[in-house]
Amino acid sequence: MLDWVPLLKKMEFFQGLTQEEIQPLLQNAIEKTYEDKEVLFSEGDKRDYLFVLRKGTVLISKLSEEGEERVINILTSGEIFPHTGFFDDRPYPGTAQAKREVEVLKIPMKAFDTFIEANPHLAFRVIKVMSRKIYDLQHKLNNMLSLNVEERLLTTIEQLNTLGEDKINLTHQEIANVVGASRETVSRQLKKLEKQGKIKMLKHSIVICDNQ
Repeated sequence: MLDWVPLLKKMEFFQGLTQEEIQPLLQNAIEKTYEDKEVLFSEGDKRDYLFVLRKGTVLISKLSEEGEERVINILTSGEIFPHTGFFDDRPYPGTAQAKREVEVLKIPMKAFDTFIEANPHLAFRVIKVMSRKIYDLQHKLNNMLSLNVEERLLTTIEQLNTLGEDKINLTHQEIANVVGASRETVSRQLKKLEKQGKIKMLKHSIVICDNQ
C-alpha cells in the first residue's frame, strides 16, 4: 500500500504532507483493478468510497431526462473522484465505468472524514480543488449547449491533450456520448480532422498529432 504514497503526495490534496501523515488514510484503503467496461459505482449508489485513479481511464456518465447516457467527464491518472459530496452523505452523482484496465485506490469515506478531522487545514484545500473541478465540468457542459459538433469534438480533443493524453482510447460511440452527437456524425467529423492532419485514427485509438 505504501507504493501509493508518491502518487498521493503529488496530488494537490496532499502536497506537503509526510508519509507518516498520509499513512492513516491508507490503513483501511483497498487496492482494486477493474477490467474494461466494469462499473466502479453507479449513479444513485450510496457513496461509500473515495477513489484515486493510478492507471487507466474512467468515464463518468449521467442519465438525461430522456433516459440517454451522456458521458460528462473523462478521468485519467492522478484524479481523485467523485468531485462532489465530500462533506455530506449524498449518493454518487454519476456512473463511473472503466475504459480498458484501471487501477484505483478505494478510500472509505469514514476514513477520509477522520483524516480531515485530524488535518483540518486541508478542508479548505479540498473545497478549493473540488470547486475548480466542478467549474471545469460546468464549462464542459456549457460547451455542449453552445458549440456545434465539430467545435465540441475539437474541444474534447484539446481537453484530453491538456491532461497529457496523446492517444484517445475511446470508441466512436463513447466519443459521441461525450460530445452529445450520433456515432455517425462523430465518425464523419473524425475523418475530416484526420484529413486536416489534426489526428490519426488507428484500430483501437486516436492519436493527437503534434500540430493539434
